[in-house]
Amino acid sequence: MNEIDVLMKKGLALPKPQYDQAILPPDITELSSEDLAVMFTTLTGWADYIASQLVQAQLREREAQRALDLAENKLLITRMGAASKGSTVSLAKAQIATDPEILQLGDTHEERYAYRKILEMMLSNQERDITLVSREITRRTNESRMGRRDTFIT
Repeated sequence: MNEIDVLMKKGLALPKPQYDQAILPPDITELSSEDLAVMFTTLTGWADYIASQLVQAQLREREAQRALDLAENKLLITRMGAASKGSTVSLAKAQIATDPEILQLGDTHEERYAYRKILEMMLSNQERDITLVSREITRRTNESRMGRRDTFIT
């Protein structure tokens, strides 16, 4: 078992929340305080989960890049080692780039890259939503405090 497997078993791979992702209403000021608290908790739970998925996606993308690089380098050594006197590195690289194994590894890497980028966007969206809800909670808390002060002033 490698270090990543050990980390995954210790909690890096958070379980998917048992509740649906929250969708902010057009006007969060219409939410009750209880609904706002649930919204904040839901958004935070999903952000935690997406962040763990993002880390895993980054690790898988790196693994795919390393496999692609290794295969390209092995083929470069093979092609250049068996090359005739007039061959160039550019020709060998072009031949390698069209090799079916390299094409497949490149596709795998691109898929993992795209998945990571999607997770980054999802996490960014969650974090913006959390910030919005947090600001609304702060606004309400401040209004509540101001209301109590006004009561004591009169």
